[in-house]
Amino acid sequence: MSNAVLLEGILRNLVRNAVKYTEAGGRILIGCRRVKDDVRIDVYDTGVGIAPEHLPQVFDAFQRVDSTRADGLGIGLFVVRRAVALLSHRVEVCSRVGFGSRFSVFARTATG
Repeated sequence: MSNAVLLEGILRNLVRNAVKYTEAGGRILIGCRRVKDDVRIDVYDTGVGIAPEHLPQVFDAFQRVDSTRADGLGIGLFVVRRAVALLSHRVEVCSRVGFGSRFSVFARTATG
């Protein structure tokens, strides 16, 4: 149960970041699965990853993993967090530097 427009924006931002931080030859996987009364939508990448000390700030406005890059304002994940909150969904991130990241959005199923 979600809003199609907001959920599309969330996923667009997550995929855009996966593409931006994954080098040529890397992989990006988008999938979903049922987890109890939720559906979990995952965006996996084999990109640069996020250091553990940066994870708490990754959804803050104007934060970027690589501040030396000039592309983007650092608001994509901030928008994701705000939209997820507005929809009463949940977002989680798991990451390892040099191995990539997994961003997961949890939404209630219509039958849940």
